[in-house]
Amino acid sequence: MAAELSERVREIANARDLPESEVFERALERGIEDLWEDLILARYLDGDIDREEAVELVGRSTVERAEREREVVEDDISWGLDA
Repeated sequence: MAAELSERVREIANARDLPESEVFERALERGIEDLWEDLILARYLDGDIDREEAVELVGRSTVERAEREREVVEDDISWGLDA
């Protein structure tokens, strides 16, 4: 796995004409951003923070997407229980 990861980093660095260290930095930033968004949405959907705070922290479109996804899952569960 580590060898495969290093190979991918090298390939990205070569294709983008970047140092490998910058590829790692960008990957870390993206990963942290995704983890942060997941945390905020989980807190919002669990009722630990209100909608406005969630919108402030991750953006309105992200919160609206999470709400739509939750609604779809709830609809599927209801459908499954009624079948």
